[in-house]
Amino acid sequence: RLLFVLENYLPHIGGVEIVFKNLCEGLARRGHAVTVLTHRLPKTKGEEVIAGVRVVRIRCADTRYLFTFLAVPKALALVRNADLIHTTTYNGAPPAWLAARLSCKPVLITVHEIWIGKWREYTDLSMPRVWLHELLERAVFLPRFDTYACVSESTARRLREVKPKLSDRIVALHNGFDPSRWVRSRATEARRLRSALALDEKFVIFGYGRPGVSKGFGYLVDAFPAIKKRIANAVLVLMLSKDRQYAHMIDEYKRRAHKDVRFIDPEPYASLPAYAQMADCVVVPSVTEGFGYTTLESCAAGTPVVASDTTSIPEVIWGKHVLVRPRDPKAIADGVVKVWKQQYAVTPRKEFPWSRTIIKYEKEYERLVVAARSARHNIARDAGSLPNGAPPPAREVNDNRRYARRRRQPTRSKRQEESS
Repeated sequence: RLLFVLENYLPHIGGVEIVFKNLCEGLARRGHAVTVLTHRLPKTKGEEVIAGVRVVRIRCADTRYLFTFLAVPKALALVRNADLIHTTTYNGAPPAWLAARLSCKPVLITVHEIWIGKWREYTDLSMPRVWLHELLERAVFLPRFDTYACVSESTARRLREVKPKLSDRIVALHNGFDPSRWVRSRATEARRLRSALALDEKFVIFGYGRPGVSKGFGYLVDAFPAIKKRIANAVLVLMLSKDRQYAHMIDEYKRRAHKDVRFIDPEPYASLPAYAQMADCVVVPSVTEGFGYTTLESCAAGTPVVASDTTSIPEVIWGKHVLVRPRDPKAIADGVVKVWKQQYAVTPRKEFPWSRTIIKYEKEYERLVVAARSARHNIARDAGSLPNGAPPPAREVNDNRRYARRRRQPTRSKRQEESS
């Protein structure tokens, strides 16, 4: 019985929401009782079942920031019928931790990226807002969660650097990725797109995504003049989010862009594979990535990729690719020219199936639940509510045996033995 405390969930759409949609629905299909507590968007129901997942929404004046405080009472009510709480950075973490501690239930947090000490570098926020976000992120990691599930080895390493005392609680559990819609050949649609955009006989460089500072599109725009000098028929096509918070950045990119840089309106996610396959090269100029979905998508499309050699990108990139120094327009230009000359690396496919991700989470859930029940039993025995030497309740015995069988190791994990 799993309770997820998430600031956003369906129908809100974003990268994190898609991750938890796949995780929650996958767990529900495997027989788990899954409840999601999230903030209520306008014109959504207070409670409904989506693909086997019970979704409970609370009103937060249409802002996820109030969710941190207003979610506490409902989380305390729902956790009574849960064995474990799963949350994620950032706004859902405090109410999840508090509900778990008051109910003596284990709590796991998924960590996507660590920006502690990097907010000024990764954003264009004013200094007061940088200090505020730095303070808030540090506050999230003040209380101790039972497991910190990092979505990449890179994120796990970074968390160990800034919070070395948490090292024994940190695990890397990669996100899943379904490549099926990206690997399908869309040659006809790609040719049509090239014609519609007047890109026939052009060397097309494609970039897409959210134009935040951390995504590095400014470096790609600045790299294009050097690319154009060496590849006369090069055209850069950028499909960037039109979210209002990024409007000033897009205006700035347009102001300094070469005349052969084209900005096109965003398309639905289902249409993106055709754009990636239309291109001769996809560029991922990120300064940092928690997992690297854009890189994985572009690789699955079969188009050569130029990507920053930073954070999680080397973990997920495969196929035809060139890794370049981040935040360096010259390095990006050199990488694109290497693709044009077909001087790229070619490496085997890397797969991140959701089935594997879900099973890994299940094993971590079981470990935490069994450990929590054992701890409660020991506390009860020490307090005298159980006779000395009395066995734990039958349900806990069966849970321990089942867990030991699945893991093929003693019930007490290595981590518990070391802490003892």
